[in-house]
Amino acid sequence: MGTTRELEADGAVSSGQADGQADERADEQADEQALAFEEKVARTNQLLLSNTLNRPILLRILGATASGALPLFDLESLIQSLPEFKSATQPPYFLIEWLVDAGALVFVEIDTTGAPITDEQREGKTEDEIDDLIDDIIIEITKVGKEVLAVFSPQQRLLALLEGNPTRTDTYLEVLEFLTEKHSYNEVDQLLRGRPVLRDGRNVGDSDMQPSVFVDKLASAGGIVFDEGWVVTPEGLSLLKSARSA
Repeated sequence: MGTTRELEADGAVSSGQADGQADERADEQADEQALAFEEKVARTNQLLLSNTLNRPILLRILGATASGALPLFDLESLIQSLPEFKSATQPPYFLIEWLVDAGALVFVEIDTTGAPITDEQREGKTEDEIDDLIDDIIIEITKVGKEVLAVFSPQQRLLALLEGNPTRTDTYLEVLEFLTEKHSYNEVDQLLRGRPVLRDGRNVGDSDMQPSVFVDKLASAGGIVFDEGWVVTPEGLSLLKSARSA
């Protein structure tokens, strides 16, 4: 038999090994969580990048839920009321489900008290019995959704557009100002046609840039939206007001 000190030493080694293994498992779990987070961010980014027509309304959905969780019915009604929905190719529920599948939003089923339905409440019940427990479905944004929204938000994209094209900044702002009232593309075309800025970046002999470039860039950045005519968005108006005060 070993001495008391030897046994204590063996116990200390075993305890130290256990602590080290626990730390390793914790590190592995943290790495897995970080990897899962990055994968969901990448998946949501890809969803937005690959859906040009639906991107504006998908971002509006993220923006709406970033202000607080919303009941499914209320969020669907809000989506249908937004001008960005007019260019969408899917009904509201499918757009929400896309973001849930990507990890940017979650469905939260709640009972009559407003508390989430737990696994314990579901245990041993049939689907019909579980349905009876559900009083409403709440849509919440996740950390993934907030991360993506911070990058894709109209505010960020508009600032990047202006900072990346300083020689065109005044023209972008002029178009935003013009579109504080609704106008057709032809009216924007007439506003810019023949301007020197349409030669920006062109070589001798090249044809002028089309005014549609300014419309397309502002629309893509979330500064304007088509609603029976082109009109400035809240973010575009906010940028315009900041520029005026500056």
